[in-house]
Amino acid sequence: MFAEEESPTTLRWQGHAPLHAASLENAMTRSAAVCLLSFLAFLLSQTGSAQDTTFLFTTKVFQPYFSSFLGNGYLSIATSPTGTHGEQSYLAGVYDEGKGDIPRIACLPDWNEMDVFDGSRWLNAIPHDSLSLRNFSQTLDMYDATLSSAFRWVSEKNTIHVGVQEFVSYNERDCAVVRLTIRPESAGRLSVSFPLEAWPPPVRMKLAELDSVYYGPPGGWPVVWYPGHMTSTSCGLGIDGSSALLWLVSESDGRKTRVAQAISATWPTNLHRLSVDTTHSETGVKVVVTFDASAGKSYTFTKYIAVSSGPGGEALREEAIRRSSDAPRRGFDVLLREHTSAWHHLWETDIRIVGRPDLQRVVHSMIFYLLCSVREGTDLGIPPMGLSTAGYYGHIFWDSDTWMFPPLLLMHPEIARSIVMFRGRTLEAARRNATRNGYRGAMYPWEADELGNETTPKFAHQNASFENHIVGDVALAQWQYFLATRDTNWLGQFGFSVLKETADFWLSRVTYDTLRDQYDIRNAVSVNEGLIGIPNDTYTNGTALRNLQLAVRASEVLNRPPDPRWRIIASKLVIPYDSLYQFHPVYEGASPSLGSAGSSLSYPLGFPIDDRVKQNDLDCDLRLLAREGPGAMMGVTLLPLAAAELGDQGLLDSLVAGSYLPFLRPPFNVLSETPRNVSVNFLTGAGGFLQQVIFGYTGLRLTERGFVRVFKPVLPRGASRVLLQKFSIKGKKYDIDVTPDTTIFRPR
Repeated sequence: MFAEEESPTTLRWQGHAPLHAASLENAMTRSAAVCLLSFLAFLLSQTGSAQDTTFLFTTKVFQPYFSSFLGNGYLSIATSPTGTHGEQSYLAGVYDEGKGDIPRIACLPDWNEMDVFDGSRWLNAIPHDSLSLRNFSQTLDMYDATLSSAFRWVSEKNTIHVGVQEFVSYNERDCAVVRLTIRPESAGRLSVSFPLEAWPPPVRMKLAELDSVYYGPPGGWPVVWYPGHMTSTSCGLGIDGSSALLWLVSESDGRKTRVAQAISATWPTNLHRLSVDTTHSETGVKVVVTFDASAGKSYTFTKYIAVSSGPGGEALREEAIRRSSDAPRRGFDVLLREHTSAWHHLWETDIRIVGRPDLQRVVHSMIFYLLCSVREGTDLGIPPMGLSTAGYYGHIFWDSDTWMFPPLLLMHPEIARSIVMFRGRTLEAARRNATRNGYRGAMYPWEADELGNETTPKFAHQNASFENHIVGDVALAQWQYFLATRDTNWLGQFGFSVLKETADFWLSRVTYDTLRDQYDIRNAVSVNEGLIGIPNDTYTNGTALRNLQLAVRASEVLNRPPDPRWRIIASKLVIPYDSLYQFHPVYEGASPSLGSAGSSLSYPLGFPIDDRVKQNDLDCDLRLLAREGPGAMMGVTLLPLAAAELGDQGLLDSLVAGSYLPFLRPPFNVLSETPRNVSVNFLTGAGGFLQQVIFGYTGLRLTERGFVRVFKPVLPRGASRVLLQKFSIKGKKYDIDVTPDTTIFRPR
């Protein structure tokens, strides 16, 4: 079957001319922007290497190495080159709040580390660039969601072959496994350690109080982004034959959120001259197994980890111990098989770009990292860096609703539901935030913690007060969830409350201009956050207008009377339009040199705009790109989408590579926030790129009539088709086959 096409109509607002105009001169603009993106793409493409499949990412060098992560949307662990070092791990919804500091996602005590002693040195004390670590190879298998590492450790005492395999179970959300195998070439006495220990507390910055801070060197990891801290409150261990049980209970500073961790550590039963030493301190516990190793024999050591978080102390610990103790009885192979089976089920829903394996690899990596960071039933949004790091303190921004939510919605609506339910769960906090700021309704915070409270650092207070487009972004995601699922019960029970309260916020946020007979939104902070205190930011006004319209529409769907003021203000809320240059300025009266906000009016806000004005808007953005280069990845990802809307094959082809290549970091396709910094695992960009594919190349959009084609597909050069496998629309699954000439929906 072919999807029905929608014909765009000209959009008008009271007091403004229709949105149509002659195109601006743009040939030189396009050329400069394309050259810049192509050059950046070329530079970064030189660091890559050929890969076996689109799911496998392998490196054979220690540098360059940007850490990736494994996760199941609840529990995560960062990668390390050897696989043996302790790394940052996060549990969704666990935050701290140090004195004078802002709430931030807390790093769990170190549970994944394993170390080897060869008689003179510990493995983890050896620098990764040391010549004693040879034949290194590490593979991230995104289809199985496993990390495998292997290398030879050559020392004065021995040569030891080391292999590590680890995964965070998707089947068991609070469990993970790390397996270490060593094979010495010479006989000798070896030791293996199993620690479970809290990290040292961070050096706090009083971000809730300071008007300005040192953010860090340009291009580096911001010094303000340290993780929250968990303090050990109790710990213990026990030895039973060829295994040990280690446990630790910790609580987050300030918040007192409790987490219990338990490890069942196992080793071979036939170790010669075995001795087991234990260490117990205020910060944790450790077991060290020492034995005589035979030349050429392999020895395997395994950590089975379980975590439990919530109220209670003793019960929390006992639950973690029970689950950890049960894991070795089930066995490594069973746990791995169940885990990979769960991921294979997730991958039944996929995006396939036939003829472009380079794009296919990017698509798979971006889907993978999103799925590692959100899970069904958590009722949490996704921080900009997911569960990978403490980037942006682990706060929830509009990134979650506007950038990461839309691709997940059609692929895994049951997972995406957690994102909109987070906003429903924290509605009361948004109401309190509105009251504190002198408004009515619900004012969702610019940066939210797990409780939905405003947690923006004081030095960015203007964003918390005046970057209000997030209120409309939240509302749009709620409506998109209803469009995709047609779950009227959900809309009536949850979504409508958010839509109503956010619409009421705009009633108190707008100002009536009697001379022009229009409503304004004054003193705003733009999406371009350097623009502060501006009048009528175009994107902000667009989100407000759409929010008001959606509240009315939801009322109609539910047969509830809408507030008549929603319609009145929507009919007179100004959307800036420059009739001289015939484009949408970033804010009312802004110069074309600042770019345009018009593309965002078309997508994601869904306002129909004349193609000639769309072209002018896009040309403004291309001129800005040519002059200043790409900033954060999310903006540049949507330029190819705008080109596809206009049916401009050449422009799309020239923009696609530059929308992702400058941001990829080796060896696992993690994304940097900008081409010039190392703020990696930027999942906002991942969501933007996937929207480029789903809503750009295909010509498909989510509307009240379903997921329908609104313009002719424009596929990147070399791609013969895009296959959207097992996408969910109104409760049914479809395989959607898109070519430049056909769009076919096949029910599953």
